[in-house]
Amino acid sequence: MRQLLMAALFFFTVASGTHAEVTLTFYSHHFGTYGLGITFPHAYVRLTGTTKADAKPVNANFGFTAQTISPSIMWEPVEGYVISMPDDYMATSQPHLSLPISDEQYRSVLALVERWRKFSQPSYNLDSKNCVTFVKEIAIALRLPASNDAKFIRDPRGFLEDLQLRTSKTNRIVATARPDPSANTKT
Repeated sequence: MRQLLMAALFFFTVASGTHAEVTLTFYSHHFGTYGLGITFPHAYVRLTGTTKADAKPVNANFGFTAQTISPSIMWEPVEGYVISMPDDYMATSQPHLSLPISDEQYRSVLALVERWRKFSQPSYNLDSKNCVTFVKEIAIALRLPASNDAKFIRDPRGFLEDLQLRTSKTNRIVATARPDPSANTKT
């Protein structure tokens, strides 16, 4: 009997590995607040799941923000960096859409994140290189129909709602938005 149980466990472990995949989810966060201060990013991505090739577990999130939040971001470029946020921040964020990605797309997203990490400073510009343009570049890398409308440059939630709508028309995603009528994610 024990051998039968071990064989069944092995079978289910192997079988579940064949269905491994990484899921990418786009998020926005209300006002970028966290704890007692203001924290960016307001838009970011989360990667979860398991890679198919080597069954490597994945649980990471990335956003792009100003190093220091100050009034100077309103009129000049400032130092920027890629940031990952803790689970409690993510729990209060708004997921907009999720989609399974291939191992190749996963590596492409990681390469894009690394490229943004290496930008020369100052790299954050409120109107041209911010959290919205970061997630937009990821969407474009995944061949999603991201809008080029300038009205979204300071509106992460609006950009991601638009991306969700456009992408849902392609039947390529699983929508994951949960209603949050009070959320306002203006950058």
